[in-house]
Amino acid sequence: MKWALAGRLAAGLVLALAPAAFAAGHDIDCKDCHSVHNAKGAFIFSVQPFSGQTATGAAIKPDQIDALCLGCHNEETGIIPIDLKHSHPTGVQPGRIKVPDKLMRNGLFTCVGCHDPHPSNANYKYLIVDTNEGKDMGVFCAKCHPAQSDPDVLAKAEKASVTADPAQLSKPASAAPAPAAAPAATATAPAAADQKPVIKPAPKKQ
Repeated sequence: MKWALAGRLAAGLVLALAPAAFAAGHDIDCKDCHSVHNAKGAFIFSVQPFSGQTATGAAIKPDQIDALCLGCHNEETGIIPIDLKHSHPTGVQPGRIKVPDKLMRNGLFTCVGCHDPHPSNANYKYLIVDTNEGKDMGVFCAKCHPAQSDPDVLAKAEKASVTADPAQLSKPASAAPAPAAAPAATATAPAAADQKPVIKPAPKKQ
């Protein structure tokens, strides 16, 4: 009886600590998400790319970053599953909301617009903004929703830095190269050595 109770307590403790353990390190060894020599998709996916639709009905392409994230975080696999129909839109082109350009990826707002899932990111839920362990979520939301945010929270959001991996996000378009200068005019006259003397005919006698 005593050992059975101890076993139950131990099992309960493991279950209670499991979320914290998961949150402490997402893919610390990189190989849960990436496979160097046996990739299954773009970004050297180590998981089968998710095949499905966004909340708006658009197809999630296999080479989209969302296809990697949702390769694990889907209802079938069950690792903190995301129900796309009842979640913040991802893999979409924002319409009414002006999303900062640096949070977009190839014209789309994706999972990495909110999260940097690399283990170097110590923020709560791998968000791109420090939210004080989730106690200041408004600071994060105000990055894209300033018109709906409390003025004091908005002031904090304007000072908050984005900690996402720059490689995940959009890069500013590079300036168009300046047109090449026209080549300098070159003389077309033949070299002196090649020139033949011009012999003028003698004037006719009157």
